[in-house]
Amino acid sequence: MTTRRPASSSPPASPLRTAAGGDRMGSATLQSDVGRTGAPTAAAARSQPPAPPRTDPKGKGINGAGDTAQHPARSAIELIGLVAAPTTLLTALALYFGWTFTNARALYFGLDASALGFSTEDYLLRSADALFVPLGTLVTLALGAIKLHACVRRQLLERSRTTLLRVLAIATILVGGALFAVGVLGAFKPLFFSTHYLFTPASPGIGILVLAYGLYLNGRLPAGRLSPDRTRPPARGLRTDVALVGLLAVLSAFWTASVYAEALGRGRSQLVADRLQLRPQVTVYSERRLHLGGTGVTEQQLPRRDSEFRYRYAGLRLLVRSDDKYFLLPDGWSRGASAAIVLPDGAGTRFEFGTGG
Repeated sequence: MTTRRPASSSPPASPLRTAAGGDRMGSATLQSDVGRTGAPTAAAARSQPPAPPRTDPKGKGINGAGDTAQHPARSAIELIGLVAAPTTLLTALALYFGWTFTNARALYFGLDASALGFSTEDYLLRSADALFVPLGTLVTLALGAIKLHACVRRQLLERSRTTLLRVLAIATILVGGALFAVGVLGAFKPLFFSTHYLFTPASPGIGILVLAYGLYLNGRLPAGRLSPDRTRPPARGLRTDVALVGLLAVLSAFWTASVYAEALGRGRSQLVADRLQLRPQVTVYSERRLHLGGTGVTEQQLPRRDSEFRYRYAGLRLLVRSDDKYFLLPDGWSRGASAAIVLPDGAGTRFEFGTGG
């Protein structure tokens, strides 16, 4: 006789619940497997602090990280930038050079820059002519100095031609010291030998830079051999030295550019005087007699009938118009023998202009 076991009273598991339970078990199994293989879980990854950036032996970041140690020269440049912002400094330099250039041109014709009544924009626009050559020269010299320093640095790192570098360092120190001394002497009295007009203002800045570089190079070559483990001067003192040397060089460059702007203004005025016939012709009509004189200036009295103006003046050339005033020169103007004529642009006067040639 066969005995049957009673069926279980619990309902069969739902397929949906079975699938969910299977998913939970599979997820737990997967996490335990991942833990056994050594891979971090998401929670563990979030709890771990970020790894510090890797650096190479020279202290430079590999994945975009910056330098761990800032170079003293870089710090000195940043210090100078804090004292004078580049934009403000360039604007002040442009304004000063524009005024120097304009004042030199005006003085050549017996005028003063204040009589022209130029605005700040006028001086800034006229400074481009005076700043183009000095700035171009500075950029060219800076590029040459960078290439030269790269070559010297390569020789230092390769530990070759030490004797030649020592001779170069000594010669650089002597030449730089001599240039600096001559420039300082020329700042107080004329030199006893003839030089270019830019030699005196430029020599102090060039001399101090050459002298400083010679001392730097000589310090890298102690006892006839390289000594990378030699104790270097403190970074703070080196920053101060670099800042002072840079300040002296900037002052010398400022002086040189100022002398150049003044000489350029005189030269352009001489060119205008030599080619005065190329300036626009000016004819002046006036209600009253103006008594304009000068070589080449003619005065003609007009008839009263149907004429608003009584006098006509010809033989004039336009120099510049500014601040509601016309600055004129006679056709036969010569330095020291004729004067510039200034007429206001107002009622009772009419100006007619013609082409020069």
